[in-house]
Amino acid sequence: MKYSSRFFLYAPLGVFLVLLAIVGVYWWIAASRLAAWLDAKNGHDIMPGVTMRYDARRITGFPFSLDTELHNLKLTLRTEHGTSQWQSEKFAMHALAYGRDETIFEAAGHQMLQSTDRKLAFAVGALRASTIRTHGALERFDLDILGFGSRDFTAQRLQFHARRNGADKLDTFVVVDGLACTGRAQHAQGRFEDSATRANAMSRLLSGTESWGSAIAGWHAAGGKYVSNGPSDKGVLALKAALTAMPAEDLVSAPALFDAVCGPGH
Repeated sequence: MKYSSRFFLYAPLGVFLVLLAIVGVYWWIAASRLAAWLDAKNGHDIMPGVTMRYDARRITGFPFSLDTELHNLKLTLRTEHGTSQWQSEKFAMHALAYGRDETIFEAAGHQMLQSTDRKLAFAVGALRASTIRTHGALERFDLDILGFGSRDFTAQRLQFHARRNGADKLDTFVVVDGLACTGRAQHAQGRFEDSATRANAMSRLLSGTESWGSAIAGWHAAGGKYVSNGPSDKGVLALKAALTAMPAEDLVSAPALFDAVCGPGH
């Protein structure tokens, strides 16, 4: 075999092996950085007012994705109006090692949402969420819950979507399917769309560098309002009225959300 023939035979293989080595090193560096960040933040704030705690972690996905599993995750949110905590027995994050900054989240096992004086234990058929960030700031958030079941209320499906629309607004879209409170025959079902104006005032919150309370105060000071994007389905008018009547500060309060869904003291 001539030298030129050997070159064309082995050169592509050599290039492939070099590229594979580069990909492997890049993934190892990215996984190491993620592991170091998770270890450093365990039990500490991941952004102002939000603390993360977990019992164990595992990172896989070589060579194209970063798949992180966290056991017994607890996220605690502190505001001027109190503290709320969400706990998930099993939690996973999936992100591409390359490409756009998008992360998919999944939760399974026993779930708990609680505050100082209220507690909601629940189970889900599936709980998935995703985020898309641009230049380090949250651009879009999507949450989809299937088969929600608790002592206080149940739902076939719950969805919440929020995205920046580029015009200093934050659009939100809510879908409710088969929501029923314990002891009531009525079911809420439908969808509604709204927008928060002056969304640029919340840019530091979307970048994870400002607390919820501080961001909402700045949003109010900038003249931010919550406006409807059109008519809502009749099946969710009562729920929408309860949610829109809530102060923006209470939208992350577990007791306030419980009361909005099924009424005070339910």
